[in-house]
Amino acid sequence: MASAPKILWRRRVVGAAAAASVGLFVVDNMASLQMVTGRSMQPALNPDSNRLRRDVVLVDKMVRGELAERLRRGDIVTLASPFDPDRRLVKRIVALPHDCIVPLGRPDALVRVPKGHCWIEGDESFHSSDSNSFGPVPLALVTSRAVTPVWPPSRFGARLSSLPEWKKARVYVNGTERLA
Repeated sequence: MASAPKILWRRRVVGAAAAASVGLFVVDNMASLQMVTGRSMQPALNPDSNRLRRDVVLVDKMVRGELAERLRRGDIVTLASPFDPDRRLVKRIVALPHDCIVPLGRPDALVRVPKGHCWIEGDESFHSSDSNSFGPVPLALVTSRAVTPVWPPSRFGARLSSLPEWKKARVYVNGTERLA
């Protein structure tokens, strides 16, 4: 018969292993924290131009695969770069499948976003590599949606801004009516 300390120790180990398994599942599939680097999403994220202060945001991972239909215009998302799968981008969804958009710098052009794709842009256009340079991206590259900043403490729980009006004016929902 096992002694009481051994049984207590085993219960603690089994409990810790179960808690770690649940924690890993949540972080891999449901929600986690992510640090945002760079200036492309200013002022929504990293509003302080001091490079030593970076926002850490809570991200919702329940928008991948078949759940991608939960994504909306204006959502800030993380995604794998279309050119380097090891690099993560943080951008705003401006247009969804079947929408038409006027790309920045090409006022006479109109691009229809194909099925299964989205048009992403940074809020700070001068510091952003986005769909204006590489076109629509597959929704399958989207890994999560930013919910709210949790760091620095002064930004904890701040509401992320919606799609700026000047971006709305360039979007035609389902190719017909203007979003604005």
